[in-house]
Amino acid sequence: MAVTRAQLVEYTREAMDAVGSDRWSDALIKSVLNVVYDDEWSNLLNASQYYTYGMRTVTTDANGVVAFTSLNNGAGDNQQNFYRILSVSDGNVLYAQTRFQDVPLATTTNYLPTYPRLYYIVGEQVQILPVASGTTLYVAVNYKPTSLADLASDTSTITFPMGGEWIIANEAGARLLNKGGAESVAAQVLKREAAEMRAGLLDDIRRRTINPTMLAYPDQKYDWAGG
Repeated sequence: MAVTRAQLVEYTREAMDAVGSDRWSDALIKSVLNVVYDDEWSNLLNASQYYTYGMRTVTTDANGVVAFTSLNNGAGDNQQNFYRILSVSDGNVLYAQTRFQDVPLATTTNYLPTYPRLYYIVGEQVQILPVASGTTLYVAVNYKPTSLADLASDTSTITFPMGGEWIIANEAGARLLNKGGAESVAAQVLKREAAEMRAGLLDDIRRRTINPTMLAYPDQKYDWAGG
């Protein structure tokens, strides 16, 4: 069943046993829900990095840079807000990730030898190596949906695994009840309930097949306790 933003506010009040109370305004509840919603999407994508997936076609600027904003897609209630890069390629060659501290001279004009195809994250952008303007790249990303605060109205539906709305409501309720330490015991109860439901949800989405987890690029043997 699709859940609207208004319903999520109601669920939060229900979880807090605060229906009819004016102690927490709808505006405050929505503000806390917005933070919790974003946090829960982080948990979800950390557990299953391909739960959402999009391919972006981008072009490097004069400095060989791609801005994070160019990795977003859509608008309004259908926004896809970039979270993490899954791969970078030019359609034929896969770019490997590196770090600035490992290639500090790679963007200088007199640097030799030329580095292979690499990228690293700097600030809110991706530096592509070797530096070249107008390079077309294909960047696979995962993404978060429109934040609760940016939904068009209270009748807009949220995007989250079915049943997971109670994780959001309970976690938000715990944070709101804990305001000023006035309801810390009730807050801890809600927090434990949210944690139990979250553990079950993340276990479900981590593995969507019965196949074993396999060693794959770019895993290292050391990641798998190899010598």
